[in-house]
Amino acid sequence: MKLFFNTILFFFILFLFENSVYSLSDYQIKKICQKKSNRSTCIKNLKFKKLNLLQGKKIEIPVIPFKK
Repeated sequence: MKLFFNTILFFFILFLFENSVYSLSDYQIKKICQKKSNRSTCIKNLKFKKLNLLQGKKIEIPVIPFKK
């Protein structure tokens, strides 16, 4: 019974958050690119990725490893 409950709960959460996609606001994009040397290129690339994300296209997201 516990296994059945866990699988139902897993699928419920999986389908609940499937279509919720949040993109960066323009303020967040400017804040991220503030310290970069090529600021205009950074803003242009992030806005292009934001547009593709909102249209439903796949984008590449770099993974930055956490250092202790």
